Amino acid sequence: MARLRFTVEQRFADLDLLGHVNNVAYVTYLQEVRLKLLSRLLGERLLTMNHVVVRNEIDYLLPLSLRPEPLPVDTWIERIGRSSYVIGCEVIDPEGRVAAKATTVLVHLGSDGSAAPIPDDVRALLAKALEEPDA
Repeated sequence: MARLRFTVEQRFADLDLLGHVNNVAYVTYLQEVRLKLLSRLLGERLLTMNHVVVRNEIDYLLPLSLRPEPLPVDTWIERIGRSSYVIGCEVIDPEGRVAAKATTVLVHLGSDGSAAPIPDDVRALLAKALEEPDA
């Protein structure tokens, strides 16, 4: 298992004055998909983990408009480091094209609130969605 597909619901409030999905709404989509991915991978272990988002990077490739069907979003683990990991996402438009590409970096925190090594059991669970780069 590497890449997983989830869906997110669009809301009228996601739109800008031109009727396109506003850039801020993508961060909400990423958050929803991130939670779905981590819930699937980590299960109950997610409730005992302390991690924070330290970076979101989004490339907006195509405009999106409001549609009644949920938006598909592909997601995977791009990289697992010592205390951080990177989640990749692609938001898919109604024609099946990639409308946006994103990465989110999360850092695992220890009990003192500073960066700490990712526990081995969590590392193994995250690795299930690790996507190997094309050779």
